[in-house]
Amino acid sequence: MNSCGKDEREIASGRKKVALICPTMWDDAELPGVLATTGYEVMPYGTDVSEHPDGFDALSFIDNAVAALRMAGLHGVMASDDYPGSILAAAIAQRLGLPGPGSGKVLLCQHKYYSRLAQRAAVPEAVPSFALVRGDGGAEQPQIPMPAFVKPVKSFFSILAQRVDTPDELRRLAKAARPHLHSFVKPFNVLLQRFTDFPVNGSHLIAERVLDGAQVTVECCMYRGEFMLVGITDSVMYPGTISFARFEYPSRLGETVQRKMSAIAGRCALAIGLDNCLFNVEMFYNEKAKTVHIIEINPRMCPQFADMMEKVNGVNTYEIALAIASGVRPVTTRKGARYRAAVSYVPRLFEDRLVRQVPDQTEIDDLLLRFPDARFKLLCAAGRRLSSELQDGKSYRYALLNMGGESRADAVVRCEVALRGLTFRFDDPVQSQSARAISAANRELTEPDPTTMSG
Repeated sequence: MNSCGKDEREIASGRKKVALICPTMWDDAELPGVLATTGYEVMPYGTDVSEHPDGFDALSFIDNAVAALRMAGLHGVMASDDYPGSILAAAIAQRLGLPGPGSGKVLLCQHKYYSRLAQRAAVPEAVPSFALVRGDGGAEQPQIPMPAFVKPVKSFFSILAQRVDTPDELRRLAKAARPHLHSFVKPFNVLLQRFTDFPVNGSHLIAERVLDGAQVTVECCMYRGEFMLVGITDSVMYPGTISFARFEYPSRLGETVQRKMSAIAGRCALAIGLDNCLFNVEMFYNEKAKTVHIIEINPRMCPQFADMMEKVNGVNTYEIALAIASGVRPVTTRKGARYRAAVSYVPRLFEDRLVRQVPDQTEIDDLLLRFPDARFKLLCAAGRRLSSELQDGKSYRYALLNMGGESRADAVVRCEVALRGLTFRFDDPVQSQSARAISAANRELTEPDPTTMSG
């Protein structure tokens, strides 16, 4: 990680204007504080269409954005949104002659099959065996042995990603995925056709050898061919599931393993030609086998972790994104960070429920008064079922809470204390889970804080 020098701080604090494509709720939460301390100016363009992209005209959006922004005096273009925002931002920046990764590179990373091919060429030791699967569930290449982990070549939020143990299960998954492979990927296929020469579109699945181990997110950036590690965040799952209970920063993994992961991420980015952007690489570390494998590469920042990095590293990743977008070498760490650890806590249920009551504004205001630098997001609404919100298909989130602490365990306790002041009620009193019950479940997942994995 690089620390802040005086000249870099002065450059970064200059008045630079950056277009923000398809703004999201994370942008609304994080950018005001970043803009107040850095002097960047952001010009929002478009809206968040990530949950319902099927009717979105991506090419017209790009043309209209270029026409509207060409004379705006921009220094850069950015997006925190995965799809379609990050592709659109790269294409718009390219058209305007501004820094960016290039739409073709972003599309390569987002197409899980072509991304795997590129990963295999760059870091073969970190890539599992894989095969392309047609939308009807048939393999276009020799089938890999079952069990396999199967997912659409273009998706997000772990939607339709699951283990299959038999060819029949694969065919059933493919059938369930048909609406996604037809509607969700429409803009993706249009963008692929315009900006790449890939013969395989997004209406496919990919089957991979099942991986296991400790899951992490390696967040990084590339600036003019220079690789920089931002941080490695642990993913903690609910037992027996692939649903996240929380994310913890910094990682518990040993320094040797973290260096290996960083090196793999850097080799991948350089081989692909990914440049001038934040990106993150999800990975598994298998302690028994001492192996690291790539799960996937996401060619954009992880906005959910932005304030976690600020709490521990002293720099919010939105500041890094703004710097890179406007052609400024980013600062990734700064002295004076307030905490030694940070947690993103994800309370969820495993059955769909009608929401009877959510915290009122008084409860939320009280939480933020007691914990001023917390980030709380309500992900449900009274009178609606949890399934009516964006979910992974396996569980039902209803809130997010990010907190800092003196240790990972301390940050978890602070989350528990904060959640106890919030009222959630669901339709079935037998199955209803309060914030207190969710906190208890999370405590069972917490390992002693000093523990680190070998490596």
